[in-house]
Amino acid sequence: MSPETKLVNYLYDPGEHRTKHCGLSPEAHFVERGSTKIGKCPSTLSKEMAQTLLQSGVPYSSENEYPVRIYAVHEGVVYEAWPTMPGISYHGFPWRGRPGHNRLPRPVKRELERRACEQGYLDKFQSWLKQHEC
Repeated sequence: MSPETKLVNYLYDPGEHRTKHCGLSPEAHFVERGSTKIGKCPSTLSKEMAQTLLQSGVPYSSENEYPVRIYAVHEGVVYEAWPTMPGISYHGFPWRGRPGHNRLPRPVKRELERRACEQGYLDKFQSWLKQHEC
């Protein structure tokens, strides 16, 4: 299914009960925990901005009636939101390729690239993909 660019009415779940994706640095990055890498959002990304990114994000669904992922780009960084309550709320974090999930869906990638260009962050977006796609 191709991504849609209309506004959606999903709630951002900041994960108040967990701090797994909360970073202390003003830059999005990843930290290693054992054999996994955990995406850390920049400390400057407010809950309000996260909600805005979710609302205007690019939904992606294969066969579900709700998006299985919602993607956004902010200051050149790609974010991915997963459902916490499918079809109702989502929790987001910096995206990176990983085994079995190493590429962004093509229509999503094209739309995020268009948005990054529109926002003046195309170079940073391309750098993020180069560094984090497998």
